[in-house]
Amino acid sequence: MQLRLTRSSLILAVSCLLTAIGLAQEPDTAPPAEETTSPLGADGKLVQFERDIVPIMTRYCLECHGPEDAKNDFRVDDREIFMDYIEPEDADSSTLYVDYLTIDDVDWLMPPTTHGGPLSASDLALVRVWINEGADWPEDYEFTKDSTEVEQAEKAPVAAGPRPIAERVWQAQGFLHPATVHFPIALFLLGGGFVVLGWIWPSVGTQIPLACLLLGALTCLASSAMGWSFAPERGYGFSWDLFDWDREVDVHRWSGLIVTLVSVVLAGVALMSLWKGSERLTKVWKVGLLACAGMVGAVGHQGGELSYGKDFYPRAWRILTDTVETPETPPVETQDE
Repeated sequence: MQLRLTRSSLILAVSCLLTAIGLAQEPDTAPPAEETTSPLGADGKLVQFERDIVPIMTRYCLECHGPEDAKNDFRVDDREIFMDYIEPEDADSSTLYVDYLTIDDVDWLMPPTTHGGPLSASDLALVRVWINEGADWPEDYEFTKDSTEVEQAEKAPVAAGPRPIAERVWQAQGFLHPATVHFPIALFLLGGGFVVLGWIWPSVGTQIPLACLLLGALTCLASSAMGWSFAPERGYGFSWDLFDWDREVDVHRWSGLIVTLVSVVLAGVALMSLWKGSERLTKVWKVGLLACAGMVGAVGHQGGELSYGKDFYPRAWRILTDTVETPETPPVETQDE
């Protein structure tokens, strides 16, 4: 049978075919709207405190300026203390940025070179932009122990180039400071005690104090040298021109040096009195030894506060006197039967 196609039926067939092809190519759902990304946060600022600044502070600052070890009473996790060093919208007038992060003096540079300093150019740029954008620190943000531990674990070791052996020996011997500092303290206190006992029993009032003074002066010299070389490791500078009454570490180091010089001079006086048999010089070094005992005790006390915090000794006293504050235990509710 022969099929005959009229013109109208042919047009209808072609139209149906084109419609079917169009429906097959059309997606089931409408295409998603084009997404736009912006480097600015919801507040319109480029640098975000929690995302960009907190990792830098945690990685380089919290170890020496955190809740467990706040050197110079400066804490980066305390918003009020930290913002005292910031001039919002003006990085060039901000003490933190100008006097510590970008200073040329290695003794004031933070973080110190022994702790990964100076900050990289990218980190410094983040801090600068953050300050110039207003130094926004959300009032509800608090550093957490978990985030701190993660940042510390991710801290990459800093590769150090070869250094002269004299420099390495000088820095390494500083680690003995925490141990050797106890020798002059103990010797001067012991010697001073025997000077007092010598007023009652003269036989023990000269030879034992003399030995304590001579050995104490030697160990005081060693301990002072170790303390100065150990300072950068603990985040402090070691330059001889450092002195600021507001920095407790400066008072500690210079008072320790004064005790050292006084003890060395007294040791010379003691040897001279022994050589000349002078009673007057003997009285001089004995009185001086008593003064050294008091001074070295004060310096040691201050060193303890630097290492363990200002509440270290007061807490020991509260424990001794049983005045430690303990959280109240809520009363146990009993149910009547």
